[in-house]
Amino acid sequence: MKRYIFVVLALIALMSVSCRKEYPEVYNPVEQSNFESWSDIFESYWNAMNYSYVFWDVDPTDWDKVYADYKPQFDELEFGVAEDSARVMELFTEVTSGLIDHHYTLSLKNPDGSVLARFTPRIEEMSSRDYYHAVLTPDVLYNVCVTGVESGRYTQAVSALYSSSNMGQLLIYTLLIEESIVYLRFNVFAIFEAMSCKDEKVEKVIDTYLSLIEDTPDLKGIIIDTRSNTGGYLLDVELFLKPLLTEPLLFGYSHTKAGMGRLDYTPWTPWQISPMPQEDRPVKRDLSNVAIVSLVDLHSISMAEMTAMAVSAMPNGTVIGERTAGGQGPLNNNYEMYYAGTVDNEAYEMYTTTSASIHLDGKCYEGIGVIPDIETLYDDEEFLKGNDTQLERAIEFIKTGK
Repeated sequence: MKRYIFVVLALIALMSVSCRKEYPEVYNPVEQSNFESWSDIFESYWNAMNYSYVFWDVDPTDWDKVYADYKPQFDELEFGVAEDSARVMELFTEVTSGLIDHHYTLSLKNPDGSVLARFTPRIEEMSSRDYYHAVLTPDVLYNVCVTGVESGRYTQAVSALYSSSNMGQLLIYTLLIEESIVYLRFNVFAIFEAMSCKDEKVEKVIDTYLSLIEDTPDLKGIIIDTRSNTGGYLLDVELFLKPLLTEPLLFGYSHTKAGMGRLDYTPWTPWQISPMPQEDRPVKRDLSNVAIVSLVDLHSISMAEMTAMAVSAMPNGTVIGERTAGGQGPLNNNYEMYYAGTVDNEAYEMYTTTSASIHLDGKCYEGIGVIPDIETLYDDEEFLKGNDTQLERAIEFIKTGK
Protein backbone atom coordinates (compact mmCIF):
# COMPACT_ATOMS: atom_id res chain seq x y z
CA MET A 1 0.00 0.00 0.00
CA LYS A 2 2.83 2.40 0.84
CA ARG A 3 4.40 1.76 -2.57
CA TYR A 4 1.04 2.42 -4.27
CA ILE A 5 0.65 5.74 -2.38
CA PHE A 6 4.20 6.74 -3.33
CA VAL A 7 3.58 6.04 -7.03
CA VAL A 8 0.34 8.02 -6.98
CA LEU A 9 2.02 10.96 -5.25
CA ALA A 10 4.87 10.85 -7.76
CA LEU A 11 2.43 10.90 -10.64
CA ILE A 12 0.53 13.84 -9.13
CA ALA A 13 3.79 15.72 -8.68
CA LEU A 14 4.81 15.03 -12.26
CA MET A 15 1.44 16.15 -13.57
CA SER A 16 1.57 19.39 -11.58
CA VAL A 17 5.03 20.16 -12.90
CA SER A 18 4.03 19.43 -16.49
CA CYS A 19 0.85 21.47 -16.18
CA ARG A 20 2.46 24.57 -14.74
CA LYS A 21 3.46 25.78 -18.16
CA GLU A 22 0.52 26.39 -20.42
CA TYR A 23 0.80 26.32 -24.18
CA PRO A 24 2.95 29.27 -25.26
CA GLU A 25 0.98 32.33 -26.30
CA VAL A 26 0.47 32.38 -30.03
CA TYR A 27 -0.66 35.50 -31.85
CA ASN A 28 -3.52 34.87 -34.21
CA PRO A 29 -2.14 36.23 -37.51
CA VAL A 30 -5.66 37.26 -38.52
CA GLU A 31 -5.72 39.71 -35.61
CA GLN A 32 -2.17 41.02 -35.92
CA SER A 33 -1.62 44.72 -36.59
CA ASN A 34 0.93 47.48 -36.13
CA PHE A 35 3.64 45.85 -38.20
CA GLU A 36 6.76 47.96 -37.76
CA SER A 37 9.13 46.29 -40.23
CA TRP A 38 9.40 43.84 -43.11
CA SER A 39 10.83 41.45 -40.53
CA ASP A 40 7.56 41.66 -38.55
CA ILE A 41 5.55 40.89 -41.68
CA PHE A 42 7.74 37.93 -42.60
CA GLU A 43 7.55 36.59 -39.03
CA SER A 44 3.76 36.80 -39.05
CA TYR A 45 3.53 35.25 -42.51
CA TRP A 46 5.91 32.42 -41.62
CA ASN A 47 3.87 31.60 -38.51
CA ALA A 48 0.58 31.75 -40.41
CA MET A 49 1.93 29.24 -42.91
CA ASN A 50 3.45 27.13 -40.17
CA TYR A 51 0.09 26.80 -38.40
CA SER A 52 -2.41 26.72 -41.25
CA TYR A 53 -0.88 25.36 -44.48
CA VAL A 54 -2.66 22.07 -45.07
CA PHE A 55 -0.03 20.41 -47.28
CA TRP A 56 2.90 20.06 -44.88
CA ASP A 57 2.59 16.27 -45.05
CA VAL A 58 3.26 16.30 -48.81
CA ASP A 59 4.83 19.66 -49.73
CA PRO A 60 8.60 19.21 -50.11
CA THR A 61 9.36 22.76 -48.89
CA ASP A 62 11.60 22.78 -45.79
CA TRP A 63 9.74 25.47 -43.86
CA ASP A 64 12.25 25.64 -41.01
CA LYS A 65 15.03 26.22 -43.52
CA VAL A 66 12.93 28.98 -45.11
CA TYR A 67 12.91 30.75 -41.74
CA ALA A 68 16.61 30.23 -41.15
CA ASP A 69 17.53 31.44 -44.64
CA TYR A 70 15.13 34.34 -45.07
CA LYS A 71 14.47 35.85 -41.63
CA PRO A 72 17.98 37.40 -41.45
CA GLN A 73 17.48 38.87 -44.93
CA PHE A 74 14.14 40.45 -43.97
CA ASP A 75 15.74 41.78 -40.77
CA GLU A 76 17.96 44.00 -42.91
CA LEU A 77 15.12 45.61 -44.91
CA GLU A 78 13.29 48.82 -44.06
CA PHE A 79 9.95 50.31 -45.00
CA GLY A 80 10.00 53.20 -47.46
CA VAL A 81 13.32 52.32 -49.09
CA ALA A 82 12.89 51.62 -52.81
CA GLU A 83 15.77 49.15 -53.02
CA ASP A 84 14.50 47.29 -49.97
CA SER A 85 10.96 47.14 -51.36
CA ALA A 86 12.29 45.63 -54.59
CA ARG A 87 14.26 43.09 -52.58
CA VAL A 88 11.12 42.16 -50.62
CA MET A 89 9.40 41.28 -53.89
CA GLU A 90 12.31 39.04 -54.87
CA LEU A 91 12.38 37.30 -51.49
CA PHE A 92 8.63 36.58 -51.35
CA THR A 93 8.78 35.29 -54.92
CA GLU A 94 11.49 32.86 -53.86
CA VAL A 95 9.68 31.83 -50.67
CA THR A 96 6.35 31.08 -52.39
CA SER A 97 7.43 29.77 -55.79
CA GLY A 98 7.80 26.11 -54.79
CA LEU A 99 4.56 25.72 -52.83
CA ILE A 100 2.29 23.03 -54.25
CA ASP A 101 -1.05 24.63 -53.28
CA HIS A 102 -2.45 25.73 -56.64
CA HIS A 103 -5.15 27.87 -55.10
CA TYR A 104 -2.48 29.79 -53.25
CA THR A 105 -2.05 33.56 -53.50
CA LEU A 106 -0.10 35.85 -51.18
CA SER A 107 -1.05 39.52 -51.47
CA LEU A 108 1.06 42.19 -49.77
CA LYS A 109 -0.85 45.35 -48.88
CA ASN A 110 -0.10 49.04 -48.94
CA PRO A 111 -0.91 51.05 -45.79
CA ASP A 112 -4.26 52.07 -47.34
CA GLY A 113 -5.22 48.41 -47.84
CA SER A 114 -4.68 48.30 -51.60
CA VAL A 115 -2.61 45.49 -53.08
CA LEU A 116 1.11 46.13 -53.34
CA ALA A 117 2.05 42.82 -54.97
CA ARG A 118 0.69 39.31 -55.51
CA PHE A 119 2.54 36.01 -55.56
CA THR A 120 0.79 33.02 -57.16
CA PRO A 121 2.92 29.85 -57.50
CA ARG A 122 0.35 28.22 -59.81
CA ILE A 123 0.99 30.71 -62.61
CA GLU A 124 4.70 30.02 -62.73
CA GLU A 125 4.29 26.24 -62.65
CA MET A 126 1.52 26.10 -65.25
CA SER A 127 3.37 28.47 -67.58
CA SER A 128 6.31 26.07 -67.60
CA ARG A 129 4.27 23.18 -69.05
CA ASP A 130 5.10 22.37 -72.64
CA TYR A 131 1.41 22.35 -73.57
CA TYR A 132 0.62 25.71 -71.96
CA HIS A 133 -1.97 27.86 -73.73
CA ALA A 134 -4.14 30.82 -72.86
CA VAL A 135 -7.46 30.42 -71.07
CA LEU A 136 -10.30 29.41 -73.36
CA THR A 137 -12.79 32.18 -72.72
CA PRO A 138 -16.50 31.35 -72.44
CA ASP A 139 -17.38 33.30 -75.58
CA VAL A 140 -14.72 31.59 -77.69
CA LEU A 141 -15.95 28.09 -76.81
CA TYR A 142 -19.57 29.16 -77.17
CA ASN A 143 -18.94 30.47 -80.68
CA VAL A 144 -17.64 27.05 -81.77
CA CYS A 145 -20.92 25.51 -80.61
CA VAL A 146 -22.91 28.21 -82.38
CA THR A 147 -21.14 27.22 -85.59
CA GLY A 148 -22.15 23.59 -84.97
CA VAL A 149 -25.77 24.62 -84.48
CA GLU A 150 -25.75 26.66 -87.68
CA SER A 151 -24.42 23.68 -89.62
CA GLY A 152 -27.15 21.43 -88.23
CA ARG A 153 -24.69 19.08 -86.56
CA TYR A 154 -25.79 20.30 -83.11
CA THR A 155 -29.48 20.55 -82.21
CA GLN A 156 -31.77 21.43 -79.31
CA ALA A 157 -29.33 24.02 -78.01
CA VAL A 158 -30.34 26.00 -74.92
CA SER A 159 -28.13 28.58 -73.17
CA ALA A 160 -28.24 31.01 -70.26
CA LEU A 161 -26.22 33.82 -68.69
CA TYR A 162 -26.27 34.47 -64.96
CA SER A 163 -24.31 36.99 -62.87
CA SER A 164 -23.16 35.27 -59.70
CA SER A 165 -22.54 37.21 -56.50
CA ASN A 166 -19.14 35.56 -56.03
CA MET A 167 -18.22 33.59 -59.14
CA GLY A 168 -18.61 36.23 -61.85
CA GLN A 169 -20.72 35.54 -64.91
CA LEU A 170 -21.93 32.01 -65.55
CA LEU A 171 -22.40 30.98 -69.19
CA ILE A 172 -24.07 27.59 -69.36
CA TYR A 173 -25.48 25.71 -72.32
CA THR A 174 -26.51 22.24 -73.41
CA LEU A 175 -27.18 20.66 -76.78
CA LEU A 176 -27.36 17.39 -78.69
CA ILE A 177 -24.47 16.42 -80.96
CA GLU A 178 -25.38 14.34 -84.02
CA GLU A 179 -28.64 13.29 -82.33
CA SER A 180 -26.79 10.92 -79.97
CA ILE A 181 -24.41 12.78 -77.61
CA VAL A 182 -25.58 15.14 -74.87
CA TYR A 183 -23.20 18.04 -74.23
CA LEU A 184 -23.15 20.33 -71.17
CA ARG A 185 -20.75 23.24 -70.86
CA PHE A 186 -20.33 25.86 -68.12
CA ASN A 187 -17.43 28.11 -67.11
CA VAL A 188 -18.00 28.45 -63.34
CA PHE A 189 -19.78 26.39 -60.70
CA ALA A 190 -22.62 28.79 -59.92
CA ILE A 191 -25.51 26.69 -61.20
CA PHE A 192 -27.00 25.90 -57.80
CA GLU A 193 -26.83 29.57 -56.84
CA ALA A 194 -28.67 30.56 -60.03
CA MET A 195 -31.37 27.96 -59.50
CA SER A 196 -31.73 28.94 -55.85
CA CYS A 197 -32.42 32.44 -57.13
CA LYS A 198 -35.08 31.01 -59.44
CA ASP A 199 -33.26 31.92 -62.63
CA GLU A 200 -35.61 30.39 -65.18
CA LYS A 201 -33.10 30.35 -68.04
CA VAL A 202 -30.52 28.38 -66.06
CA GLU A 203 -33.27 26.06 -64.85
CA LYS A 204 -34.25 25.46 -68.46
CA VAL A 205 -30.67 24.53 -69.41
CA ILE A 206 -30.46 21.93 -66.64
CA ASP A 207 -33.95 20.62 -67.36
CA THR A 208 -33.09 20.31 -71.06
CA TYR A 209 -29.78 18.56 -70.27
CA LEU A 210 -31.53 15.97 -68.11
CA SER A 211 -34.41 15.57 -70.55
CA LEU A 212 -32.01 14.95 -73.43
CA ILE A 213 -30.29 12.24 -71.40
CA GLU A 214 -33.58 10.63 -70.52
CA ASP A 215 -35.36 10.94 -73.86
CA THR A 216 -32.73 10.70 -76.64
CA PRO A 217 -33.49 7.32 -78.26
CA ASP A 218 -29.98 6.49 -79.48
CA LEU A 219 -28.02 8.00 -76.61
CA LYS A 220 -24.35 7.11 -76.97
CA GLY A 221 -22.65 9.47 -74.55
CA ILE A 222 -22.60 12.49 -72.28
CA ILE A 223 -19.88 15.16 -72.33
CA ILE A 224 -19.44 17.47 -69.34
CA ASP A 225 -17.11 20.23 -70.52
CA THR A 226 -15.29 22.10 -67.74
CA ARG A 227 -12.34 23.36 -69.76
CA SER A 228 -10.97 26.65 -68.36
CA ASN A 229 -13.57 26.40 -65.60
CA THR A 230 -12.47 28.33 -62.52
CA GLY A 231 -14.46 26.31 -59.98
CA GLY A 232 -17.06 27.38 -57.46
CA TYR A 233 -19.75 25.67 -55.40
CA LEU A 234 -19.72 21.96 -54.56
CA LEU A 235 -23.52 21.75 -54.61
CA ASP A 236 -23.57 22.04 -58.41
CA VAL A 237 -22.75 18.32 -58.76
CA GLU A 238 -26.16 17.64 -57.22
CA LEU A 239 -27.68 19.07 -60.39
CA PHE A 240 -25.66 17.66 -63.28
CA LEU A 241 -23.90 14.54 -61.93
CA LYS A 242 -25.95 13.12 -59.10
CA PRO A 243 -29.03 12.44 -61.30
CA LEU A 244 -26.88 10.08 -63.39
CA LEU A 245 -26.02 7.78 -60.47
CA THR A 246 -27.75 4.62 -59.27
CA GLU A 247 -25.08 3.65 -56.73
CA PRO A 248 -23.01 5.72 -54.25
CA LEU A 249 -19.91 7.10 -55.94
CA LEU A 250 -16.72 7.28 -53.87
CA PHE A 251 -14.08 9.35 -55.67
CA GLY A 252 -11.56 10.55 -53.09
CA TYR A 253 -10.86 11.68 -49.54
CA SER A 254 -9.96 14.91 -47.79
CA HIS A 255 -8.64 16.06 -44.45
CA THR A 256 -8.27 19.43 -42.76
CA LYS A 257 -5.84 21.01 -40.32
CA ALA A 258 -7.11 20.51 -36.78
CA GLY A 259 -4.62 22.42 -34.62
CA MET A 260 -1.47 24.48 -34.69
CA GLY A 261 0.90 21.57 -35.23
CA ARG A 262 2.06 21.21 -38.80
CA LEU A 263 0.77 17.66 -38.97
CA ASP A 264 -2.38 18.09 -36.88
CA TYR A 265 -5.16 16.84 -39.15
CA THR A 266 -8.70 15.56 -38.97
CA PRO A 267 -9.22 11.94 -40.13
CA TRP A 268 -9.60 11.37 -43.87
CA THR A 269 -13.21 11.97 -44.86
CA PRO A 270 -14.64 10.21 -47.92
CA TRP A 271 -15.78 12.23 -50.91
CA GLN A 272 -18.94 10.44 -51.91
CA ILE A 273 -21.96 11.35 -54.00
CA SER A 274 -25.12 9.43 -53.15
CA PRO A 275 -27.75 8.71 -55.79
CA MET A 276 -31.16 10.30 -55.66
CA PRO A 277 -34.10 8.13 -54.59
CA GLN A 278 -35.47 6.31 -57.61
CA GLU A 279 -38.81 8.10 -57.42
CA ASP A 280 -37.08 11.52 -57.53
CA ARG A 281 -34.56 10.81 -60.28
CA PRO A 282 -35.13 12.85 -63.45
CA VAL A 283 -33.08 10.24 -65.35
CA LYS A 284 -34.48 6.75 -64.93
CA ARG A 285 -33.01 5.05 -67.98
CA ASP A 286 -30.07 2.66 -67.68
CA LEU A 287 -26.84 4.57 -68.36
CA SER A 288 -24.43 1.72 -67.66
CA ASN A 289 -23.54 1.41 -71.37
CA VAL A 290 -23.51 5.16 -72.02
CA ALA A 291 -20.04 6.76 -72.02
CA ILE A 292 -19.66 9.73 -69.69
CA VAL A 293 -16.77 12.05 -70.53
CA SER A 294 -15.22 14.80 -68.46
CA LEU A 295 -13.53 17.24 -70.86
CA VAL A 296 -10.78 19.29 -69.16
CA ASP A 297 -7.75 21.44 -69.90
CA LEU A 298 -4.83 22.83 -67.90
CA HIS A 299 -6.97 25.77 -66.73
CA SER A 300 -9.63 23.49 -65.20
CA ILE A 301 -9.27 24.00 -61.47
CA SER A 302 -10.95 23.31 -58.14
CA MET A 303 -14.49 21.98 -58.66
CA ALA A 304 -13.69 21.42 -62.35
CA GLU A 305 -10.97 19.00 -61.23
CA MET A 306 -13.16 17.40 -58.56
CA THR A 307 -15.77 16.75 -61.24
CA ALA A 308 -13.12 15.04 -63.36
CA MET A 309 -12.13 12.94 -60.34
CA ALA A 310 -15.75 11.92 -59.86
CA VAL A 311 -16.29 11.03 -63.53
CA SER A 312 -13.02 9.07 -63.55
CA ALA A 313 -14.32 6.95 -60.65
CA MET A 314 -17.49 6.02 -62.55
CA PRO A 315 -17.42 2.58 -64.27
CA ASN A 316 -18.35 4.22 -67.58
CA GLY A 317 -16.45 7.49 -66.99
CA THR A 318 -13.44 8.80 -68.90
CA VAL A 319 -11.40 11.99 -68.59
CA ILE A 320 -10.20 13.53 -71.86
CA GLY A 321 -8.04 16.61 -72.45
CA GLU A 322 -5.01 17.97 -70.62
CA ARG A 323 -3.53 17.54 -67.16
CA THR A 324 -5.49 20.02 -65.07
CA ALA A 325 -4.32 22.96 -62.97
CA GLY A 326 -3.68 21.05 -59.75
CA GLY A 327 -5.77 23.01 -57.24
CA GLN A 328 -8.08 20.31 -55.90
CA GLY A 329 -8.63 21.12 -52.24
CA PRO A 330 -11.83 22.76 -50.94
CA LEU A 331 -11.73 26.28 -49.45
CA ASN A 332 -13.90 27.09 -46.46
CA ASN A 333 -12.16 30.17 -45.00
CA ASN A 334 -12.50 28.80 -41.48
CA TYR A 335 -9.15 29.74 -39.94
CA GLU A 336 -10.63 30.52 -36.53
CA MET A 337 -12.00 26.98 -36.20
CA TYR A 338 -9.28 24.83 -37.76
CA TYR A 339 -6.14 26.96 -37.97
CA ALA A 340 -6.46 26.46 -41.71
CA GLY A 341 -7.33 28.56 -44.72
CA THR A 342 -7.21 32.25 -45.56
CA VAL A 343 -5.37 34.68 -43.29
CA ASP A 344 -6.18 38.35 -43.84
CA ASN A 345 -4.72 41.21 -41.79
CA GLU A 346 -3.54 44.77 -42.40
CA ALA A 347 -0.21 43.72 -43.96
CA TYR A 348 -1.08 40.76 -46.18
CA GLU A 349 -3.71 38.29 -47.30
CA MET A 350 -2.71 34.64 -47.60
CA TYR A 351 -5.32 32.79 -49.65
CA THR A 352 -4.80 29.06 -49.27
CA THR A 353 -6.65 25.77 -49.44
CA THR A 354 -8.49 24.62 -46.32
CA SER A 355 -8.52 20.85 -46.97
CA ALA A 356 -6.15 18.52 -48.80
CA SER A 357 -7.46 15.78 -51.04
CA ILE A 358 -6.28 12.41 -52.25
CA HIS A 359 -7.53 10.31 -55.14
CA LEU A 360 -8.73 6.74 -54.85
CA ASP A 361 -5.17 5.55 -55.43
CA GLY A 362 -4.21 7.22 -52.14
CA LYS A 363 -2.04 9.87 -53.80
CA CYS A 364 -2.29 13.64 -53.50
CA TYR A 365 -2.22 15.39 -56.87
CA GLU A 366 -2.19 18.95 -55.54
CA GLY A 367 0.17 20.98 -57.73
CA ILE A 368 0.08 18.21 -60.33
CA GLY A 369 -3.50 18.02 -61.55
CA VAL A 370 -5.88 15.32 -62.72
CA ILE A 371 -4.14 13.20 -65.34
CA PRO A 372 -6.53 12.47 -68.23
CA ASP A 373 -7.24 8.93 -69.38
CA ILE A 374 -6.86 10.18 -72.95
CA GLU A 375 -4.51 13.12 -73.38
CA THR A 376 -5.63 15.53 -76.08
CA LEU A 377 -3.79 18.81 -76.26
CA TYR A 378 -5.30 22.08 -77.37
CA ASP A 379 -4.49 22.91 -80.99
CA ASP A 380 -4.68 26.67 -81.43
CA GLU A 381 -4.21 26.60 -85.21
CA GLU A 382 -7.11 24.19 -85.69
CA PHE A 383 -9.27 25.99 -83.14
CA LEU A 384 -8.91 29.26 -85.04
CA LYS A 385 -10.28 27.41 -88.08
CA GLY A 386 -13.35 26.43 -86.04
CA ASN A 387 -12.15 22.89 -85.29
CA ASP A 388 -12.28 22.10 -81.57
CA THR A 389 -9.94 19.08 -81.61
CA GLN A 390 -10.45 18.29 -77.91
CA LEU A 391 -14.22 18.15 -78.26
CA GLU A 392 -13.85 16.12 -81.45
CA ARG A 393 -11.65 13.62 -79.61
CA ALA A 394 -14.35 13.20 -76.98
CA ILE A 395 -16.94 12.63 -79.71
CA GLU A 396 -14.67 10.08 -81.41
CA PHE A 397 -14.16 8.19 -78.16
CA ILE A 398 -17.89 8.01 -77.51
CA LYS A 399 -18.51 6.71 -81.03
CA THR A 400 -15.66 4.17 -81.14
CA GLY A 401 -14.84 3.36 -77.54
CA LYS A 402 -11.21 4.21 -78.16
